[in-house]
Amino acid sequence: MELKKIPEAARRLLEDAKTVLSRVPTRMITAALGAIIVLAALLLFYLRPPTSMEEAPEAVTFFQIGTGSAGDEYFAVGERLAAAIGRPPGTPRCERGMPCGVAGLLAVARSSAGPVANVRAVSAGLFDSALVAAPILELAARGETPFKGEKPVTNLRAIAGVYREALYLVASRNANIGSVADLENMRVSVGPPGSGTREAALPVLAVHSLGRRTVQISEYDTETAIDLTLRGQLDAFFLVDALPSTEIASLADRGSINIVPVDGEEVRQLTRPGESFQPLLIPADLYRFVPETQTLGVSMVWIVNEEADPDLIHDITEALFSPNNRPLLSSPVLPGLLPGEEGERAKFATSSIPVPLHEGAKRYYREQGLTVEEEP
Repeated sequence: MELKKIPEAARRLLEDAKTVLSRVPTRMITAALGAIIVLAALLLFYLRPPTSMEEAPEAVTFFQIGTGSAGDEYFAVGERLAAAIGRPPGTPRCERGMPCGVAGLLAVARSSAGPVANVRAVSAGLFDSALVAAPILELAARGETPFKGEKPVTNLRAIAGVYREALYLVASRNANIGSVADLENMRVSVGPPGSGTREAALPVLAVHSLGRRTVQISEYDTETAIDLTLRGQLDAFFLVDALPSTEIASLADRGSINIVPVDGEEVRQLTRPGESFQPLLIPADLYRFVPETQTLGVSMVWIVNEEADPDLIHDITEALFSPNNRPLLSSPVLPGLLPGEEGERAKFATSSIPVPLHEGAKRYYREQGLTVEEEP
């Protein structure tokens, strides 16, 4: 066929099609179009990824957890919390007996300069949440050092006390220190400014009427304090650390230290309801040459801003205490994570917290039949 005849042929085909369609009833054309639309809808339904009716839409909610420096205890706890509460789009559904987080939640552990920086970041809305030692929260609420000169921080709320560390009073064997009272006139490190160790050690000294006038107080970091103690240039130092602690175990294996009990009538003032400490027992034989020793437990509190979405915080709290998520939280390295026996963890998590619980977390605890006080 010549090129000039192609348009003429196309015109004839179009006219023939119009003639045929004119003989077809309009109802049949409409039915055919409707069938095509239904078929397309069915194809879209069956070809899309399956979702269950109870799952939230595939939308991502980012949730940051401020921790500490990468590799430290705070960061390790934050990583496990993020793994337990998160379930980003595309991850497997919640199946019976399997770990399951909050639908659409992408939780990440963020390194930070430590608990004091975490308080400021959550208060200012720079972090969604963070981990802070209970004594630091108490100082922030009162506007005391290291927050002196700043307005008291009143917009922080707690999800739970998620980890419990031990307060160690480590003394050189040659110093003959058997109690906190024996620290008088001794060379003692309380930890660097802004650290959880320092803010736990100073109240212990205070209830024994010990301070800078009666004790040679220094503020060394852990590594320096250990080195000076081994050299005989320091008599004792405080340390807030895991139970068990690798640093304490290394010193105990050398047989060069004693773990001094932190106990007695004076110390019990610090463990009353609403205070930041709990009694804690260091088991016998946990460390070489160290007998069973009574000391204090220090809560690591998971905090959020008071403006955080109550429904989201409720769901996060629910995921935190879900029995299915225990494998993600349990670890021989972090045995203090969510302390307490099964059924008692929520009770432990709501004690010794110096800031109010967030409304969403409070709602979850009440659903579990736990009596929650309005104020700490």
